[in-house]
Amino acid sequence: MGSLAAVFGLSLLDSLNPSALLVTVFLLVRGGGAVRVGTYVAAIFSTYLLLGVLLMSGMTTLAALTDHPVVDRVGHALMAVGGLAMLGYALFAPSEPARPARRRLPAANLALPAVFALGVTITLVEFVTALPYLGALGILTAGGFAVAVWLPVLIGYNLVFVLPPVLLLVLWRVAGHRVRPRFEGYLDKQRDRGRTLLLWGLGLVGFFLARQGIFYYLVLFGVVRP
Repeated sequence: MGSLAAVFGLSLLDSLNPSALLVTVFLLVRGGGAVRVGTYVAAIFSTYLLLGVLLMSGMTTLAALTDHPVVDRVGHALMAVGGLAMLGYALFAPSEPARPARRRLPAANLALPAVFALGVTITLVEFVTALPYLGALGILTAGGFAVAVWLPVLIGYNLVFVLPPVLLLVLWRVAGHRVRPRFEGYLDKQRDRGRTLLLWGLGLVGFFLARQGIFYYLVLFGVVRP
């Protein structure tokens, strides 16, 4: 029971995901409404759950494939090149042009497939940094739980994960005209901070990817010892 309580605690931590909150607020302010927010929530819920199920199931075929030397070398080469590209962009990204004074964002009819694709894409991109979720999966794996146990736990985890966007939607439906200024102010703050956070994130991830890929080849060619 202690391990399951830890998983629940991690789900609460993971539910504070800033990207999910930011996109939800953006959709609401842009006139997305309940259908589009619901589509976005369904996208991140289903993608997150599917990734968790795949990892819990073992993915033995993929693991066997990645053990092949050629695949291993190509993967590390891509890791090094991609990491260097991310690090270079983070260090030398052009300055963002000055924005005009804030104005109310116009309404937009966002296509539902585009909203769903947005949710899937963001979830996939951020999955490598989803440390609470990966930690929860590790706890469930180490616990040796049967599918009949870990699958409902995983579903519950993901329901908690998407709860804040749902609560934001409820708040908007109840008091939209009163919370709109606060939501728009939140978007402005995230715009100001988002670029810096993105560049820092790209730089850190790029550094570790490049380091891993380059170190692999240094060991392969005997330049350094493992």
